[in-house]
Amino acid sequence: MASPTPAESITDLIDLSGRGALVTGGGKGIGAAIASRLVEAGAQVTIADLDPDAAEFAGWLGATFVQCDITDADQLRKAVEVAAGDGVLHILVNNAGIFPTTGPLAGATDDFVHRMLDVNVRAQFSATREAAGRMTSGGAIVNMASIAALGGGANISAYSASKAAVIAMTHAHANELGPKGIRVNAIAPGIIDTPGVQEQLEPLRAGGVDIDARIGANPVGIAGQPDHIARGVVFLVSDLAAFVSGHVLVIDGGATA
Repeated sequence: MASPTPAESITDLIDLSGRGALVTGGGKGIGAAIASRLVEAGAQVTIADLDPDAAEFAGWLGATFVQCDITDADQLRKAVEVAAGDGVLHILVNNAGIFPTTGPLAGATDDFVHRMLDVNVRAQFSATREAAGRMTSGGAIVNMASIAALGGGANISAYSASKAAVIAMTHAHANELGPKGIRVNAIAPGIIDTPGVQEQLEPLRAGGVDIDARIGANPVGIAGQPDHIARGVVFLVSDLAAFVSGHVLVIDGGATA
């Protein structure tokens, strides 16, 4: 009979000491929360962000900063190289993306749709390709999807399509990279209270909608916070999730239940 006592403690399973991590879009909002929690767990974090002001946050956190447009192949490759350093990369969080509001279908231009797919899908694909090549001792990749990929929604069709593609990509890469010891998962956040979301919802506020109530409109009854997503990322990249791959973790307070 197997021993009921686990061989490893919970603290050992969640310890990310010595693991190199790259977080795209890690300068604010959900990305900043993710970077903070990974540092707390012991990872050596590199933040890749388009905004140069993110360098100050990275310095405060004790992380490395690389200014990076994830749609630029050379800049993305450099970010992966910096995160890997002289060794290997262990963790990639494909967090960077653009926000959902597109307006009615009739007004969504081809250029806008192209940009949405380029940032939210193609760049994640490229980052995974580059990072996986440096994960020679195995690793963990987390892609940022959305509950919009599960149910869609009026006026966000391009965004919904891009995040549905992220989920499909997650499943495919989990199968392809699993034999190399690389686990690939995704998180599908609900509405999270970030500056970006507040900005996107501002037109509704101007029309008299209670945005705080909208953000908290879920069975749990609390506003989703960036740290709720960060906690999910720490789980998925740690050894707590050693047998989890190809999974989409929905973190939405039960909104899609």
